[in-house]
Amino acid sequence: MEIIKAKTKDKNKWNNFVKKSKYGSFLQSWEWGEFQKSLGHQIWRFVIIDRNKIIATALIVKHDLFKSYSYLYCPRGPVLGIQNWDLQIGQNLSVEIAKIAQAEKTIFLRLEPKSSLDSGLKIPSQFKPAGQVQPAKTLILNLEKSEEKLLAQMHHKTRYNIRLAKKKGVKVRISDGSGEDIEIFYQLLSETAKRNKIKIFPKEHYLKLVKILGQEDIVKLFLAEYEKKPIAAIIVSFFGPEAAYLHGASQHQLRNLMAPHLLQWEAIRAAKKSGCSQYDFWGIAPVDQPRHKWAGITRFKKGFSGQEQNYIGCLDLVYLPFWYPFYKIASQIKGRV
Repeated sequence: MEIIKAKTKDKNKWNNFVKKSKYGSFLQSWEWGEFQKSLGHQIWRFVIIDRNKIIATALIVKHDLFKSYSYLYCPRGPVLGIQNWDLQIGQNLSVEIAKIAQAEKTIFLRLEPKSSLDSGLKIPSQFKPAGQVQPAKTLILNLEKSEEKLLAQMHHKTRYNIRLAKKKGVKVRISDGSGEDIEIFYQLLSETAKRNKIKIFPKEHYLKLVKILGQEDIVKLFLAEYEKKPIAAIIVSFFGPEAAYLHGASQHQLRNLMAPHLLQWEAIRAAKKSGCSQYDFWGIAPVDQPRHKWAGITRFKKGFSGQEQNYIGCLDLVYLPFWYPFYKIASQIKGRV
């Protein structure tokens, strides 16, 4: 087994491998690495080769912390091309990354594989479970059905609201990624964040997200308009067999038009037409937490039907045990994982 660093010429091979793996995600795409670099993060791309074949890839992102310390994060990775997780890959990768960790004053390496709770993954003792960064529980809609069957399996109120939005004259368009459309999205998002008391990224984050990943059609911005006025918007990723609903925003005043329902349906239709076999609603609340902050959006998402999926969450490999508790305390204060 050999571990090498990917070069620019390896972009297509990298993306093709990630797309074909059932553990693949747009968060491990080549373009996601470019997006992270545009935000000022240092990245590394590792390719694991066995018998002249790629068997795994790992995009690693450096996040700066206090006193010039940092941590390394592998979002929804590593990505494997085999059916079951091979612990040796994680162990060998961690040894290679340890060389970087020493130079970068890294407190810990955080892996977050796209592996379900029932996968049978045995976690090595040196890795510590560490909650999650990406949604630990989500809803996956199977798109390998006709539009008629997808509509039929929805909750009757969701189906009714989609038709109501159309009847009221709500129109949906896919943005060309213009700065004007991003500005519209950010205004709607700011209003939504204020209303629901949630945190959002700076505008520059969404500008770069749509610009960099939009160039390869990995990310698309959908806008719902009423009488040519934008009233709702969502950002959806398209990568390999999976589309994922990442961000959403809507105007409260015209909520009776049910624009978010039509937006989701049009995104689902677009995903199906592009060849995606599943649509990830990207996070739902635990069943046993009716007062969870995602309870409302969870009811909305479940109206479209789908299968619940639970992931194992993050695994931390600690390099500097003295500083690790300080990070945990600081992250709890800031409301981070």
